[in-house]
Amino acid sequence: MIRQRCAIYTRKSTEEGLEQDFNSLDAQREACAAYILSQKHEGWAELAGRYDDGGFSGGSMERPGLKALLEDVRAGRVDVIVVYKVDRLTRSLADFAKMVDVFDGAGVSFVSVTQAFNTTSSMGRLTLNVLLSFAQFEREVTAERIRDKVAASKRKGMWMGGSVPMGYDVVDKALAVNDTEAATIRTIFSEYLASGCVRQLSIRLKEMNTVSRRWIDRHGHTKGGKSLSPGALYYMLRNPVYVGKIRHKDALYEGLHEAIIDDATWRQVQTQLANNGGKKINMGRRPAKRLLDRLIFDSVGRMMRTTYSSKSVHQNGTYRTKRYWYYTSNAQHSEDKSKIERLPADEIERVVLIGLQKQLADTGWLAEQIGEHKARASLIADLSQAADILLEGANGNDGTAKLKDLSGLLDRIDVHEKRLQISVTLKALLEGSGTSGPLPATFEIPFIRRQNGRAKPIIIASENAPQPDPDLIALVADARRWARELLDGKVTSIQQITDQEGLRSGVVSRILPLAWLAPDISTAILEGRQPQHLNAKTLRSLPELPADWTKQRQLLGFASV
Repeated sequence: MIRQRCAIYTRKSTEEGLEQDFNSLDAQREACAAYILSQKHEGWAELAGRYDDGGFSGGSMERPGLKALLEDVRAGRVDVIVVYKVDRLTRSLADFAKMVDVFDGAGVSFVSVTQAFNTTSSMGRLTLNVLLSFAQFEREVTAERIRDKVAASKRKGMWMGGSVPMGYDVVDKALAVNDTEAATIRTIFSEYLASGCVRQLSIRLKEMNTVSRRWIDRHGHTKGGKSLSPGALYYMLRNPVYVGKIRHKDALYEGLHEAIIDDATWRQVQTQLANNGGKKINMGRRPAKRLLDRLIFDSVGRMMRTTYSSKSVHQNGTYRTKRYWYYTSNAQHSEDKSKIERLPADEIERVVLIGLQKQLADTGWLAEQIGEHKARASLIADLSQAADILLEGANGNDGTAKLKDLSGLLDRIDVHEKRLQISVTLKALLEGSGTSGPLPATFEIPFIRRQNGRAKPIIIASENAPQPDPDLIALVADARRWARELLDGKVTSIQQITDQEGLRSGVVSRILPLAWLAPDISTAILEGRQPQHLNAKTLRSLPELPADWTKQRQLLGFASV
């Protein structure tokens, strides 16, 4: 006789009654155990493990008991699955089809105590599919009834459950005002009217030590008690429950609960919120134009235009808007719209101006291009001064204003993979007007695009220009700091460093040897002269770092640095 290991699965949709000594799950298990016992002559034996899901819907497979059961099925620990009724396992045909595939793959049979059939036969599967169809139909009809009941109840102003809004408690399934929290809600509304901005309101509430409500979840864990974020405040300020109304979809109904905020305050807050944001913007975006606008073309010949993105940055207790400038491909009239190219404006302007300055300073090249004509030295000085301004971190507006003559000098800039091709009209450099023709000239500037650091910004730089990698520098700095702490006796073990830094086991052991890098390698990393392939990830994943400095240079590619 072959032993059949039987797993009993039980489920109840709600938590109601589960606290009782003998609940629905126990009743299901008892019936299943009795059925297994009746099949003892067939070698059936009940497994000791419990697969129970109390308070979980049969319309989803996200159930801990079911997941544990399926894991044991895949691992070959189960031969037969026994349930009281088929809808205890699932109410979804799609989910059941997935389970049957798992059962068949593991050679597991499925038995319902009250609906006798076996899924290993075609007739058993047909019967089961019919039963599941009715189970799914019943679930959908029940859901429709619940939705209709909720809608009807809300039209009568009843609160139909969910997260209890701050300022109220639930008494006899209805909302009742919590006086302490209600005072906090009134403060939030009044402070918003005074500050005029939700972000300023959030800062003000932090100063006042105003936090969200504290509550205990069904698992006994304490939740809440945290600072109110702008998102949470937006929700509170727009929640009509505080003015005594109940929302259902897009409609508002008079609620049966007491209002916390008066109508006049509510209207003022809603008006202020509407004026501060959330409205449809009818006006067009302010046109943006920078130095190389319409002069630069991407790798497929599309004109690149100036654009920007804005981000609110919190600084010194206030929020300010920081603007990031780019040149992007103009694909509006181009057939090739597969990929829009984007270049950071400050970096590409810096590369172009430095290359232009260097080329114009080459009197031999100028003489070769313009022959007997005399280059205007004042313009070259202006270019040099403008390049210096940008290099010192000008935002582009001042630099652009001082480069009015560039519009006549620069003709076109073509962006290729590793080079910029600059086309200029040298007539703009000549004194007098006796020259015929534009005197075109072209030169190239090698450049590279890199992405360094955690934020991975695009870095545009001349070829071989130093590019410090913040992550790489931080890695070497951490290694040296940990080594110094060990040598000074501030820490006594690698495990102590791991615990202090909150790192995973083994991380410190891999990084610590970097404290003994060759001095010239450390200096090169600090100055950004490391090989292009070397970054924090490759350095961190080295299986072993040799102690010999010559071998280190060979391994890390510093032989030519």
